[in-house]
Formats: sequence, C-alpha cells, structure tokens
Amino acid sequence: MPEFRNTNAQWCAVFAGTLRDCGVRAVVVSPGSRSTPLTAAFAGTLRLEVIPVLDERSAAFFALGLAKSTHKPVALLCTSGTAAANYLPAVVEAKMSRTPLLVFTADRPPEMQNCHAGQTIPQVGIFSEFPVWVANCVPANTAESLAEAQKIAQLAVQNALGESAPVHVNLQFRDPLPPNVCEKNFTPAKSPAPCRARAFPQIRSRAEAGVPEEFSYGKKILIVAGTVPSGQDDAFNINLFAKRFAAPILADATHPLRHFASASRHVIERYDAIFRVPAPAVPAALRPEIVIQIGTLPESKFLRAWLAALDVPVFLFNYCGDDTDALHRKQVLNTRSRFSEFFPEAFFNADVPDAQSEFLAAWQAADAPFKQRAEAFFREHLHDAGTPSEPEIARFICGNLPEPETAVFVANGMPIRDMNAFCPHGCRFWLFHNRGANGIDGTLSTALGVAHGCMEQTILYTGDLSFLHDTNGLLIAPQFHGNLTVVLQNNGGGNIFRHLPVADENPYFEKFWLTPQRVDFEKLLAAYGCDYVRAGTLAELGRALEKFRSHPGIHVIEMRTDGARSREVRAALSR
Repeated sequence: MPEFRNTNAQWCAVFAGTLRDCGVRAVVVSPGSRSTPLTAAFAGTLRLEVIPVLDERSAAFFALGLAKSTHKPVALLCTSGTAAANYLPAVVEAKMSRTPLLVFTADRPPEMQNCHAGQTIPQVGIFSEFPVWVANCVPANTAESLAEAQKIAQLAVQNALGESAPVHVNLQFRDPLPPNVCEKNFTPAKSPAPCRARAFPQIRSRAEAGVPEEFSYGKKILIVAGTVPSGQDDAFNINLFAKRFAAPILADATHPLRHFASASRHVIERYDAIFRVPAPAVPAALRPEIVIQIGTLPESKFLRAWLAALDVPVFLFNYCGDDTDALHRKQVLNTRSRFSEFFPEAFFNADVPDAQSEFLAAWQAADAPFKQRAEAFFREHLHDAGTPSEPEIARFICGNLPEPETAVFVANGMPIRDMNAFCPHGCRFWLFHNRGANGIDGTLSTALGVAHGCMEQTILYTGDLSFLHDTNGLLIAPQFHGNLTVVLQNNGGGNIFRHLPVADENPYFEKFWLTPQRVDFEKLLAAYGCDYVRAGTLAELGRALEKFRSHPGIHVIEMRTDGARSREVRAALSR
C-alpha cells in the first residue's frame, strides 16, 4: 500500500490506476505545474507508457495518431490556461474522424476562477460540443471523492470507446501539487477496491428479420465507400455483398475496400474521371436503383454532383450514427449501424459464387479507358530518370513499399487526391489520414503517433506546407522510438490552390493563396537532429525508402516537383 502525503497524490493514484485497469496503455503529457499530481501518478503507474511532448498542439495530434494505429483510447494531459486551448484542433479531428481520445486538463480550484489568477481561464466547455462527454472534478480527501475518481475514469473510457470519440475531464487541483509535499492534517481516506478490467464496446443489435425487401437480386445496387473510423470498415462483408448482387464499388483510397484484393472485379478505380463531364453525358446505364453509402462521401466533387442529382433510395451505414448525407438527398435511411449488423448473420455465411450483371459490366466498361490510359502512362514513366510528377510519386509509393501492409499516412491536399485518383486496387498497405475535418493541422505529429503505435517503418506522404505547418512535432525526435520516413513533396507552396477559380487573373493569388516558401529543408532537419536526403528520381526514392527501412527515428526524403507539369499529367489522365 503506497504512503500518500496529500489529497492530490491519493486521488490521482486511484484515477490513474482505474484508467490502467480499464485498458488504457498510453498517456501523452506536456510539462506544467498544475498538472503535477496526475503526471506523477501516471509516471508511477505500472503498465502505462507515459510519453512527454513539449508542445500541446503536437502532443494532441501525436496521441490522435497513436489511437488511430492501436485502436485504443489514448490519454492526454496538460496544465492549466492556454495549454488546454492548443488541444482544440486535435479534439475536432478526433470527433470528426471518430477516434477515442481521453483529454485531461489540469485547472486551478474554484476559488481561483474569474479573478485573474495566473494561467487561469474558463476551461469547462473549452472544446465546445466536440467531446461526447465532459466532467469537472475537484479532488477532496474523502472516500466519496475517491469513489468519484474511479467512476469518472471508468466513464471516460466507456464513453470514448462506446462513441469512438474524444471525452474531456477537467481537474481542479488545490495545493499542494507535488506528491512528496505533506498536506497539513492529512490522513488518507479509504480508497475504493481496484476496479476489474472491463471492455466498453458500443452494443448494436443484429437484424433478425431477414434481408430488407429493397435488396432483391437483380436490383442495380451501387456501393459508395468513403472514410470510416479505424477498425470499423466491414470490408470483408461488404465485398461478399458486392459479389452476391454484382454491385460496383466506388471506394476512396482511404477505405480498405480499395486495398482488398478479392474485390478487384467490383472496384471502379477511376470513377472521378468518369464524372468529369456534364451530368447528361454520363451513360444512363450507370444509373443505380439503390445507393449504399459506407461512411462519409468520397472526395470527388464530380461524383458528388452526380449522386446529388439521383432520386433513388440511399442507405447510410455509419457505426457511430452521424448524419453523413452531405447532399441532403430525399430518400435517405440512416441505419445507425455497421453494415454487417444490418443483415442477418446467415446472410454472410453462405458460399455464393460471384454474380455478373449488365449494370456491373457497364461500370467496368466506363472505367476501362481511363484505367488503361493511366496504366500505360505509369508503365512508360515510372522508370524515367527525370524529375517525376506528383501523380507518379503517389503511384510509386502505392506499388513500391518495402513491406506489404506498411502503414502509410497521407496528408490532405494534393497527396490524398492523387492517392484517390491513381492508387490501383489491391495495393496492400494500411492507409492512415486526418479526413475528419480534412485540415492540414498536426499532419506530422499524427503520423509520428501512428509510427509509434506500429513500431515498424511508417511512411508519411505529404506536401511542403502541411509539413511546415507542424514542424514543432519534430521536437519529439530525441525520445521517438518508432520509424517514420517522410516523403516530402516540395513544389514551393500551396499549389493545390492553382486548381481553384481564385487562381485566374488574381493579382493577389500568389501572396495570399499560393504562399510560396523557400525553406532549406536540409538545414531545418539538421536543427532537429533528423535524417535528410534529397531524391531527384523515383529510383532514388526507392533506394532511400529501403535505406531507412530498418533505422528507428525520423527520416525525410525531399522530392522537388513541378506543380505545372503535375497539373498537366492529372488533366491528361482524366480526359
């Protein structure tokens, strides 16, 4: 039985131990005074990995990436004041991408609120509606308060896992803060018995009434798969459904169906190119009678415009129950369940041969010209000795990873768009991303968290501005034990904005949208003690990836690209 010298030490020991007993295994902390009691308790709790990260914004995204790769809730802890405000971007992404995150913010006690005490701001509700559950605690030296510590820790894990989302617990600590400082007249209160380890899955009932009558054989059913929370993709059962009903699959690169080899007959790779024509020009044979949407809508604005014009039943499958109908269609059923739980279990057990239909054949025929053109282009150019275009880099990464099922984190902007357009089906790698809010915030730190959870080579494919937006993430380098290899696509600024109408005849475009940068990345990486190499060709990129394959640490491979030529390649492959 440990000897406690003050209220905070005992309360935090119960709190930290309960989190551990509920399955939490990792905590990311940033230094501070007010958070001292809980930091010390975490550091002294067995079977908890406690990871220090200086910058709170980077710390939050690191924890987010770690939660994505391990499928377990990760805890965050910071001190009071604006430290907590730095968590907001990652909390937003955790909610939008449905990632379990336990956000703990230390605070000053009630008597120090609203009187301009240092490092004191209103912290309850600081993250608005993004946490799915919020609690505020004032530790006290009573058995009731210790029981509350246990209950709050249990509920935090339960809600984070049950809703696959962030929760926020604000902790108002009175002095003394260090665990070795004696509190006047302190006698330890009776601690509650340790809680038994429990899992808190969200329970969904399986359908027992059979397959809904809308899903009859011969119906033209189109499956549209966008972004889903990690571990909630149901790819295997969706593929079985597609085989039964001869259903074409339009899947973003973010969805595992794109990487599911046995789904090759059904995956339509170049659907974005198919719809780059006025809506009336899209073949009538592609029109479905039912649309099944898995997760959010795919990225393609051309596909979205076509889907919005359809007047057919739409079944939304979203495990967390969010409304994912961004098109506000008329005939929509939000099932609020996983795909596999909407149908009877026996539906997926029967061995049914692949079906074929004119509908699937029409989609395959529409896809073929664009697919063949891309294959011919990449066969010709992937072995060139010159500077590659950005689509070539994306395609090279897909097909030339050092290990099958490597973790690849893809940044927002043009990297994720090129992956969606040019990643062939069947490429076996785990694709991670921040597609909840689609921002560039915390790209590097999230990838570092993913790499820490995978403990093998993880590749970050990013543009220059996304990387520069989060260079504070490099501060973890001396303590980082994973292997992150960054493929840094440097086109000198935000070239994605050249695809927008604002780029045309705008005298302010370069200064306020393109935001050109002239950073010397070799010197920047040297300042942080990270490895750097510049690759001029795809062959050099392949050798650099292999070089860093078995070396822990942070490695950056810079590839300078021509934004204008890359736009020309994208246009040529989509005509």
